[in-house]
Amino acid sequence: MKKRISLAICTILLMSLLAACGSSKAPTESTAPVATSDGKAAATVAPADDKPVTISFMHFKSDATDGIQKIVDQFHKENPNITVEVQPVKFDDYQTLLKTKMASGDVIDVFTVNSGSQTKLLVDGGYLEDLTGQAFLKEHFDASVLADQATEGKNYIMPLNSGPIAVFYNKKIFKDLGIEIPRTFDALMAAAKKIKDSGKTPFALGWKDTWPLDMWDTRDLPSNTALIANMPDFFEKLETGKSKFADNPAVKVTLDHAKQYFEYGNKDQLGVDYNSAVDLFAKEEAAMMYVGTWPLADIQKKNPDLYNTGMGYFPYPFSNDVNKNKLEFNPDASLAISSKSTHKEAALKFLNYMGTKEAGDLWVDNVKTLSFNKGAKTNLAPAVDDLKPYIDGGQIYNSQVYLAKTSIAWNTQFTQDLQNFFFNKMTADELIKDMDNWVAKNHK
Repeated sequence: MKKRISLAICTILLMSLLAACGSSKAPTESTAPVATSDGKAAATVAPADDKPVTISFMHFKSDATDGIQKIVDQFHKENPNITVEVQPVKFDDYQTLLKTKMASGDVIDVFTVNSGSQTKLLVDGGYLEDLTGQAFLKEHFDASVLADQATEGKNYIMPLNSGPIAVFYNKKIFKDLGIEIPRTFDALMAAAKKIKDSGKTPFALGWKDTWPLDMWDTRDLPSNTALIANMPDFFEKLETGKSKFADNPAVKVTLDHAKQYFEYGNKDQLGVDYNSAVDLFAKEEAAMMYVGTWPLADIQKKNPDLYNTGMGYFPYPFSNDVNKNKLEFNPDASLAISSKSTHKEAALKFLNYMGTKEAGDLWVDNVKTLSFNKGAKTNLAPAVDDLKPYIDGGQIYNSQVYLAKTSIAWNTQFTQDLQNFFFNKMTADELIKDMDNWVAKNHK
């Protein structure tokens, strides 16, 4: 299975996804400078001297704090002169804190970023160290992955992890109610109604943290926009003022989906945070949870039986077209070094380690998401094996590619408006008008 999944993931690269095939050996470090694409000398990974050094590492994977610490601890064992001070931050707070630190001159040596528009903004601001030409990038990662995460042809970030975003479900609840895996959105809602009518909670929703709702709407809307409404360049045109939310029929589809999704969630969705939603699913109080593989380690700890045999995983059916409802597969976090860091040698050594197969395997085991590192294992958890037919059959896609060419943070305002929409404080037409007004006002 590992071989087939790895080969399939190589195919995903053609769709801006990850490759996890081949094998690697630890690179031979050199103190000689490496030429970058523009002919300039890049910083190199050189052995640190005997003087102890401490570098800071801030990341937005706070739900996997313990797992990431294990990887950092292993790095320290192999590099005793380098101490990594880990600073986990909740995803909702991360971007604001990162911008604040950069603006104030509070340097973070290594930090996580998302590839695409976020990276470009940081590159344009001069905040990221140019990693182009670093030997460990070529050693540890497929060329297509590096090209996919490049900014204007240069590598400022190192790929880290990726994975599916789909729906975990409780097998016993589905079996007891005679529910088959839904392949369309209407079938998903019919299953949710059946679960609710039985007295159980269909979806575990933790929207006190805004990112889970944001994660959903930034996939449902671009999927229906590009693949159903046949407007793949909508968000790119939004950037230039050539398109409006009022012109996109997929917006009302997403709003309808959101209303139904909200209706079949647990009580007080906007007062329950992500970790509490994971608890609802782990305690088998909710039948489904739309999410990446991130909560697997937590579920394994809280309910081993559910983790081992009691849960499955199926693609989120964003439409009623079974031929379009493929498996969502997205890049997640990448690593960057601050251009202002005074410990670049140690930071590069840390990135070098994080790119190895050893670190990739530790990432898979402890963080429960797939790694971009060549040769890293792919067996995440029993439930993820359910996605094997989609991966092997190439039935996968990345909705985020449709958002990559815009720097407009429309999703923040959209998610805020959705909350008013849920409580009938805003109609669909009012929401759409508000979005177009917001874009016009903030992006002239």
